Amino acid sequence: MIFENTAARCTAMLRADLGVIGFFEAANEPEKVQALLREAAASLRAQGATQVVGPMDGDTWHRYRVNVGPFDDPPFLLEPVNPPYYAELWSPFEVIERYSSKRIDDVTPLIDQLAAMHARALQRGYRFRSFDASRVEEELTLVWRLSLEIFKGNRFYFDIAREEFLKLYAGIERLLVPELVLFALDANGDEVGFLFAYPDAKPGVVDYKTIGIVPAHRRGYVGWALLHRAYASALAMGRPTANHCLMHEGNASQSMDAGHGVTFREYYLYTL
Repeated sequence: MIFENTAARCTAMLRADLGVIGFFEAANEPEKVQALLREAAASLRAQGATQVVGPMDGDTWHRYRVNVGPFDDPPFLLEPVNPPYYAELWSPFEVIERYSSKRIDDVTPLIDQLAAMHARALQRGYRFRSFDASRVEEELTLVWRLSLEIFKGNRFYFDIAREEFLKLYAGIERLLVPELVLFALDANGDEVGFLFAYPDAKPGVVDYKTIGIVPAHRRGYVGWALLHRAYASALAMGRPTANHCLMHEGNASQSMDAGHGVTFREYYLYTL
């Protein structure tokens, strides 16, 4: 269902008992915009929603959250952006999830710190490989399959069909550097996790988007080992700066900077 007035436009969708407000566009007219959002939320609750969240374009596989700044630094490659005044438009509503991006100016010290964890992962039988650029669809299908298992327990999670996932990432191969998209394999040779990173448009920078490990292997130093290898590859490319992107405030990835990172952007998801 679409809701709109002279100041804003959004959709309202029911996913099971979760109401989702998305595809949000608005002028800087808080009273009109907030009235529209309340109308959309009320409609969803009348249809049976026990909770309403936004902005979210249907699910967390697609665009969601408000970028609330600060806006001193330019956006990194593929960062979700919106006008700064969006934070004010959504401010009357409760923040239900918080996310942030951190910057590490130079990963060189971290490579040494993570070397021991990488060695322990190898001792436990884990092995690592790069993305095979000659098999893009098969490799992306593997990322999809792993993601379904890795993220299933996340709040507001919904499955996505393989075909839709592939459409979301159509053309991504133009951005990929195989040494920055890594898979972890267990002792049986089965993939159990992945790291997805890519060079930023800014020289010297790599954007680290996702590190995901299936639940049964999260205590094997696998995530740290993947990061160690990606940092080493990035440094060999002359890209010592790392952006750790769009991390949930309660996620283990928040600690993977080992205290070297500085938060430079925050993002909020709201409940209405």
